[in-house]
Amino acid sequence: MSNLKYRLLTIALLVIASVWALYPRKVVERVKRNGVFVFDTVTRVPLKRGLDLQGGMHLTLEIDESKGTIANKAEALDRALKVVRTRIDEFGVAEPIVQKVGNDRIIVELPGIDDPDRATEVVQKSAFLQFQITDKTQALEKNMGRLDAILKEKGIIAANRAASAAAPAKSAVSNLFTNDTTKKARGDNAAADSTKAGSGPFSTKIVKAPGGDPGQYMVAEADREEMDAYLHNADILAALPPGKQLKWGADSLMAGQKAYRPLYVLDARPIITGEYLTDAKPNTVPVEGTIVEFQLNNEGGRRFKAETGKHVRDYMAIVLDDKVMSAPVIQSAIGTRGQITMAGSGLQAAQDLALVLRAGALPVPLKVADRVSIGASLGQDSIQKGINAGVVAIMLVVLIMVVYYRFSGLLAVGGMVLYVLYTLAALAGFGATLTLPGLAGFVLGIGIAVDANVLIFERIREELDHGKSVRTAIDEGFKHAMSAIIDSNVSTALTALVLYQYGTGPVKGFAVTLLAGLAATMVACVFSVRTFYLVWLSRNRAAESVSI
Repeated sequence: MSNLKYRLLTIALLVIASVWALYPRKVVERVKRNGVFVFDTVTRVPLKRGLDLQGGMHLTLEIDESKGTIANKAEALDRALKVVRTRIDEFGVAEPIVQKVGNDRIIVELPGIDDPDRATEVVQKSAFLQFQITDKTQALEKNMGRLDAILKEKGIIAANRAASAAAPAKSAVSNLFTNDTTKKARGDNAAADSTKAGSGPFSTKIVKAPGGDPGQYMVAEADREEMDAYLHNADILAALPPGKQLKWGADSLMAGQKAYRPLYVLDARPIITGEYLTDAKPNTVPVEGTIVEFQLNNEGGRRFKAETGKHVRDYMAIVLDDKVMSAPVIQSAIGTRGQITMAGSGLQAAQDLALVLRAGALPVPLKVADRVSIGASLGQDSIQKGINAGVVAIMLVVLIMVVYYRFSGLLAVGGMVLYVLYTLAALAGFGATLTLPGLAGFVLGIGIAVDANVLIFERIREELDHGKSVRTAIDEGFKHAMSAIIDSNVSTALTALVLYQYGTGPVKGFAVTLLAGLAATMVACVFSVRTFYLVWLSRNRAAESVSI
């Protein structure tokens, strides 16, 4: 009886764990409504369905040559395909389809995706990481007059345009940074000198950050588009200080009622790039808020330590996809570990950034040529027919077991119910996706599970025919049938492992379901059915026969 209590407790715990694994959960997620991202409570069903059962999102990606011609597009697309596939795998979408079409396109199909905009951003983001030192020589300020003269000479914009707004802009930005006591003294002096209003179309739109950080300026968001046009003008680019680059900050800042965008002047040569990065993880810390912690390999760590050692007390810009994420002061030489501060971004943004950094930068820029939502690829009628076939098969198995084995058949049906519960819970627990081939593997698994009971029941019959008692016959039946059950399950498992290793898409889904079913068979149809027999024997100690 003690042994029976432990058996019943084990079954009860497994049932509770299975129900918990399959129970729908409400989670708070960022969703897009009317073009605006909001946080909402959504219900999640743990067991995912594949593209053939529920549809999803279809993306067509192609190489973006707007920033320059790509020499070998076919080779570049092959390398981009590997990066995109890695990102999708880490994104957590089960059973995706990522493949190249022709020599210029990549097709991505994601089943059951809930946030298509986020998925598109993750796939498309270049994720090119650089670390650059901000300019200490005031090179831009020294060239400001020349840049104004070029704009006036070329007639790109009227000389006095926006001049009246320049002084208030500087005052607002100055107020924003007045209380910042962490800036260096040399920066404060530079800020004081830079508050003199410029008179040209370029200088009136740019102000030195009043905190005095070297190489850091501010531009009103209202003027950003116009300033960006200047920075893409060929004459202006040719007149910029040699060996320097201008890059926008990733986030805007508020000063009073106006928004300003940081503009950084950086040394063109990066001290290190993201090619040495080996790992990246999101985190939340009390002071900086949301951050992404990264780790470099040994070679990258040596280079990073050597370069940052030369620039202690200088400002280093962390540049991702040509946007400055942050520009902290280098307090001491940095080795293989560092962090990227995400400012006001949430944890999900940090998770996405860490994901694309781990997957690596795209070798070429990609653009979305087409994005559509697709329905279930098999069609609702095919899905319904497949489900109906599975239901009919299960009902026939139940009918045959009950009619042929009577009471013992009922015990087998009870084990089959547990088999269904355990298998679905295992699939949900491992994040597997249920496809129509997976349903076929599921129904096949029911047949395999019942076959184990058939072997046991026939062996019990033989033992009873030899005149053994009911208890002895049941014990001997389970004992002697076990070798055949294990042999058949092992051979089936080896086949499923081969399908999983070398198959893709639906074939892999079939293999996963079959493997989960084999594990559930041993628990549900062997352990549980024997426990049912023991319960019956405990209530019928004087039983001289069993309905089998």
